[in-house]
Parts: sequence; structure tokens; C-alpha cells
Amino acid sequence: MSEKSEESDFTYQEILRQQAGWKKAIVHWHSQNDALKSIVDKFKDRIWVFSGCGTSYYLAQTASSLFELITGIRSLAVPASEVLTYPEIVFNPKSNYLFIPLSRSGTTTETVKAAEIARDLFDIPTFAISCNSQSAMSTQSQDRLEFPFETERSVVMTGSFTTMLLSIIYLAAVAANDTDLLSQLNSIPDASFALMTKNQSLIQKIAANRLSQEFVFLGQGPMLGIANEASLKMQEMTISVSHAFHALEYRHGPMSTATQNTLICILCCQPALRYEIPLVKDLKKLGANILVFHSHSNGRFSDFTDYEINIQDEFSDLLKPLLFMPLLQMLAYYRAKAKNINPDTPKNLSQVVELSL
Repeated sequence: MSEKSEESDFTYQEILRQQAGWKKAIVHWHSQNDALKSIVDKFKDRIWVFSGCGTSYYLAQTASSLFELITGIRSLAVPASEVLTYPEIVFNPKSNYLFIPLSRSGTTTETVKAAEIARDLFDIPTFAISCNSQSAMSTQSQDRLEFPFETERSVVMTGSFTTMLLSIIYLAAVAANDTDLLSQLNSIPDASFALMTKNQSLIQKIAANRLSQEFVFLGQGPMLGIANEASLKMQEMTISVSHAFHALEYRHGPMSTATQNTLICILCCQPALRYEIPLVKDLKKLGANILVFHSHSNGRFSDFTDYEINIQDEFSDLLKPLLFMPLLQMLAYYRAKAKNINPDTPKNLSQVVELSL
């Protein structure tokens, strides 16, 4: 594959530029700290329901976990389609809610409708987060989280996912007055870009392995949403069989399908590490290829993995999703190129899903 062919792909360009976009967003938010904190204070006694479709739903999974861990505010993630079909399950009348619709374009039909149902039928305030602050979804919400964003031309979401995730982590850190986390956020763009460029050749090598025909991504807590999104990227860009599970759930049935043609990627986190180390050992015995993302330099994984990506220890577990995700996007991109598939035009997909509902 030539460097020129990579440079001509929108997807590749957008993966590489996302950290530069994070820097611009962080600078923008620095002047908004008081306003952001006031929004959270206004709704701190409510349950925060993060919602979206596809990638934005997996964003909701990771964002809701991180938001609750940082602020202590109860948070949930639900697909927008559940609000359309079973709103009474999502919104229990005994509780008070804030609905947070997530959408790159702000025009995804199910998400827009879900926000309308929350407001109009359940009298629930909405707080929109989108890369398009002028969309109807954003302007019709009581509050919205804005940031500068260069529009993506690719169908699949890359920088839009990570920038919206960054916005929610920043919001939570400001609300919690977590100065250490805010300091780490200021340095995360450069660290993420350095990690991505350092491991780019390794990612390309892994993606080019023709033996890998099935892909599995495993994660606990906030990493579940990242695992789901990594799996979706592999499906969208490479038209491959790909799955995601809670890491420890993989033992309970799904691992029966693991073979030498399976690449299993484990996204490690500190609270689950004591369980994930023996899991990795067991999975390697199945003959699968093992890729581990972790932040430990003591060689715990070296003897029973095929590939490792080691990130900086100085960053909190809360920021690992921002370090992992660009590399996982790159893995799907290079797998598509290895299969001679154009990642900019994935099969059967469009950039925005708009329906007549």
C-alpha cells in the first residue's frame, strides 16, 4: 500500500487529525467553565440518560460510565430506539431525568425523535451534544454543549466520536472540580497522537494478518463502549465478522467460537486487571491471536500475547478510552486497505440515517 493511497482517504485524514481538533475544543471550553458547571449543578439531582444510535450509542455507553465515575451523578446509556419504542421502561415516573441526545450531525431521526418524546411526553429537559451545534436537535434543547469541529467527510465516525467523548469528560471534570483530571486533559491530545504514530506500523502489521478472519473486542466498565465501537468500526469499514463483549463474559459461551483465525483484543483497565490477566492466559490456550491494550511496564502480558500496546502510566484510567480509540479506528482502517476495500464508502451505509417516522 502506498502512502499516497492513504493520504487520499478521508477516513485516514480524519483519524490522524482528531487530536488537533481536541486541542481546539479544549481551548474553547476553557472560557466556558462556569457555564458548564452551572448546567451540571442545575441537573445534578436527576438521572442523566445518554442516548444515540450506532456509534453514538456506544459513545453513550462509555460517556455515561465515565460521567458517573467522575461526578457521582447517576447515569445511564440507552439506544434512542428504546425511547421511541419503550419510553416507559427508560423513564420511570418515580425518578427525575435529564436526557442527553448524542449525534454527530444532530439530524439522526431516531435521536431527534427520542429527544422530542422526552421533552413533549415526559416533560424531561434535554441537553444536546453534537458536532453540529446549529442542528434542530441542538437548538431545540434547553441546553447544549458546543465546540469547534471540522466536518467529517467520511461515512464512519472517527474524530466525532472521540471529540464528543472528550467534551463529556471535560464537562464532568469541571463539574467535579477535578483539577488533576483537567490537567491531564490538556496533555492528552499530544500523548494520544504520539501513541498513535508510535504504534502505527504495528497496527498495520496486525491488520495485514490474513489468518485473522474474526475479530473480538473485550472491555469492562467504560471500556465496553470502546469495545463495541471498535467492533462496529471493523464491521463498517472491513465487512468482517466482529463482536464485542464484557471481557469476563467472553468465557461464558462466546469463547467456544475462538480459533487460530480469531483476533481477540482486550482493552485492560485497572479495576479488572486481576481478572483480565488470567483471562488473557486462558484465551491464548485456545489458539487465538491476542492483542492487549494496557498501561503496565512489568511484563505481565508479554509471555502470552501476540501483540501489546502499552500506554503511558501517568494517565488516569478515565482517559484510556481517548488513548485506545484512535488506534482501534486505525486497525479497522488498515484492515479495510488490506482487503482492498475503500473505507470511505462502506457497504450499505450513509453518513446520516434519516427516516420518515
